[in-house]
Amino acid sequence: MEKTMKTGKVGTLGAESRFTYGGVEWVALESRPNMVLALAADVLKDGEGNTRYMPFDEDNKNDFAAASVRAFLNGDFLEELAAAGADKDAFVPIVLDLTSDDGLDDYGTDTVKIGLITDQMYRRFRGIIPNASDWWWTCTPFSTARNGASYYVRYVNSSGALSNVNADYGKWGVRPLCCLKSSILASYDEDQIKERTPSIGETLANMFMDGLKEALSGEGGNKEPENATKEPPAEDQRDDEARRRGEAVDMMKHIAAAFDIPATIGEGKQEEQEKEAKQLFGWYSELKKAGFTDAQAFELIKG
Repeated sequence: MEKTMKTGKVGTLGAESRFTYGGVEWVALESRPNMVLALAADVLKDGEGNTRYMPFDEDNKNDFAAASVRAFLNGDFLEELAAAGADKDAFVPIVLDLTSDDGLDDYGTDTVKIGLITDQMYRRFRGIIPNASDWWWTCTPFSTARNGASYYVRYVNSSGALSNVNADYGKWGVRPLCCLKSSILASYDEDQIKERTPSIGETLANMFMDGLKEALSGEGGNKEPENATKEPPAEDQRDDEARRRGEAVDMMKHIAAAFDIPATIGEGKQEEQEKEAKQLFGWYSELKKAGFTDAQAFELIKG
């Protein structure tokens, strides 16, 4: 008996979930509050189920930013997705790190709507990336022209191992990568879905939002631990409360910025922001354990 597919927002799906959008089945690699990073569940196939083979670049260049496969993904393939019902604006631009396998950053980064996975990302998400039915390209060069290797590109074979081959080799498959807005609707089989767990960033942001509301409303301002600073004189209390609320707003903006993580891949920005978030969360937790109110915690962290 054929199962009935359900429809829902991709932002509700957890990592490793499978869903269909634009006629392509995708695997969610990472689910964030504002977007979902997804990789095609398999290499692209034609109407008869055969792999759509193509070279990385017809001119045998290993710089993804100038490659023919990039032109295909963000041209004809994007149009195919739209023809199958996808909204082009649903694809959040991805910044891909084109650092070579041997560490040269000559090619910089490239921003695309549809890309290929980097080998760094592949290693990071390997545990939830299913093997494909054929061999497929990454966007990572083996090295660069400066090192006498302007043609080798990293690829993944059907067993999941990484290797290198000439960019103009025409017998490799393509496995698109994209970031989708979390609000878009996709179809899925409930048996293929994993529950989404809020990140520490989301949890912290929600806690701080509750604290901000308390600070702005003035609630909880009279509760102090034994080791807290005494209330200022009555004539200065109103000004002091206004100052604390203003600083709480500034703190909330800072926290919000820390979790407004862009779709930047492989540049370390996300890791830095998550590190900062965990540090802030640690401070916040210790202050709450010590008996400080949310408003007081805001003030102390801000200082």
